Amino acid sequence: MKARHLILVLTILSVVLLAACAPAPAPTPTAAPPTAVPPTAVPATKAPEPTKAPEATKAPAATAPPAATTAPVATTAPAATKAPAVAVPGVTDSEIVIGSWGPQDGPAGAYGVIDRTIAGFFKKVNDEGGINGRKVRFIYENDSYQSAKTVGAVKKLVEEDKVFALVAGLGTANNLAVMDYLVQNNVPHVGPATGSTTLAVPLKKNVYAVQLNYMTEATLLTQYALDTLKSKKVAVFWQNDAFGKEGLNTINAVLKKAGLADATAVSYETADTNFSAQALKLQTSGADTVILWAVPKPGGSVLAEMNKIGYTPKILSSAVLNDPAIFQLAGPGIEGVVIPAWLPAYDDLTNPKIVQWQADMKKYAPAEQIGGFALSGWTEAQILAEGLKRTGKDLTRESFLKTMDSMKDYKDSILPTISYAGDDHAGTKTAYFQKADTKAGKWVTFTDWLSIK
Repeated sequence: MKARHLILVLTILSVVLLAACAPAPAPTPTAAPPTAVPPTAVPATKAPEPTKAPEATKAPAATAPPAATTAPVATTAPAATKAPAVAVPGVTDSEIVIGSWGPQDGPAGAYGVIDRTIAGFFKKVNDEGGINGRKVRFIYENDSYQSAKTVGAVKKLVEEDKVFALVAGLGTANNLAVMDYLVQNNVPHVGPATGSTTLAVPLKKNVYAVQLNYMTEATLLTQYALDTLKSKKVAVFWQNDAFGKEGLNTINAVLKKAGLADATAVSYETADTNFSAQALKLQTSGADTVILWAVPKPGGSVLAEMNKIGYTPKILSSAVLNDPAIFQLAGPGIEGVVIPAWLPAYDDLTNPKIVQWQADMKKYAPAEQIGGFALSGWTEAQILAEGLKRTGKDLTRESFLKTMDSMKDYKDSILPTISYAGDDHAGTKTAYFQKADTKAGKWVTFTDWLSIK
């Protein structure tokens, strides 16, 4: 028993010794259950508070668009740059483009001098510094007095050449062919080279007549025939178009008012070259008075034919016949023919305006013949230039039309005076009469200024 107890003790001691020498066991992954601490024990050191999981980094507050960052105090915004001014057709800082059309050849080629003279006028203007700091570029087109060609010529001037305005476009039918187009496009037209009443009646806001209208002209001539020449039977040689019809219709209206029969109407076409048949018809009508409503070539030719067959009635004519070359074309047949004139006589050297004009023509249009057509072109260009000058540097079509509407008693053109108003663009309203003197080879004035009774 004792030996067994001894062996047991020795065994236990061996185990204890072995355990004491053994290395400490590796800590188990799982923590051992906490030993209970008696209430009187050293106060438990406060277990460290579980480390707070780092606060989720707040998603950066949606940074407001840059503007949200306190916007820098607005430095005064630069003043809004003015929108660039809308381009005005035919106007730059240095130039104004003006256009025209008319015949440079054909039966009405004598009128070509109008545009060539206007070209000389603008040379003078440019030599003197231009208009409000701008030079004038003048472009004219030849339409051979054919309305179909006029339409193409005017569209070219407006759409390709970009003219600011037109001056002295010639012909009644020609003007009527482009009238609506010019009104729709608001293209100013000053001094159309026609006396058609339709230019001013009804009013077109962009058209300013200068020439005496045909209704006034025909009325004055017919009244003179009836009151002074005591005419009883009248015949009319007329161009078969709107120009001729206006003259013929007005003459008949005055005759009717006086209780007389309509005039015998003898027409011609612009392409005609022989007028012997018309001269014979006029003669056989038995008219004691013939009124010509014709352009120079046909008018001069029919006068020569009438003279050839010995037909010598009293003869009156529209002012459109007033070309110096008419004396050579008509020969002795023009003797005593009466025409109205709405411009001062082109050869009146007692008139300082005419003296100056002739000097200017010698300098700026030396190749052109001094005459009524050249004088009309120069005058129409003067009135346009005055309107441009008065409008000032800030030139638009609207400002120009406004200026023209306020032009009253303008006396510095070759005309004695001319006025316009917002409701009146008719231009000249008076005329005086001249008579052909074949010995002197010119027109001689024999009345004062006249107006319709």
